[in-house]
Amino acid sequence: MAQCFLLVDADRNFREALAIALRLDGHRVEVCVGADEALALLAAGGVDCCLVDAHMPGADEVLAAATAAGARPVMTGPYADVLEQAARRHPAATALPKPFRAAELADAGRAAQ
Repeated sequence: MAQCFLLVDADRNFREALAIALRLDGHRVEVCVGADEALALLAAGGVDCCLVDAHMPGADEVLAAATAAGARPVMTGPYADVLEQAARRHPAATALPKPFRAAELADAGRAAQ
C-alpha cells in the first residue's frame, strides 16, 4: 500500500536519492531541509511516516509533531550515541542508522499501519 513519506534532512543528495527510490516503489514523498517547513507539512496532515535526521536543529520538535499528527516517526543519522539519546526522548520513534536501504524505511512506515 502506498504511503506518504516526509523526509527531513539537510543533505540534499540523501533526500533526493531516497525520495526517488520511494517514488519508484509507488509512494508519495515530500522533502524539506529544516524543521520549520517540516512542522508546516505535518500540520497540514496526510503524512504517514516522517524521517528526521536526529542531528539537525529542531529534530526533537519535528519528531514530537510527527507523533502528535499520527505519522510514524523515524529518526536517522550516522552516530549511534545521538540516536540512542534521541530514542530516550522519543520512545515512539524508530531508529534507522545511516546508511540504510529505502526498503528498510518503507518497512518502518508500514509498521505504523
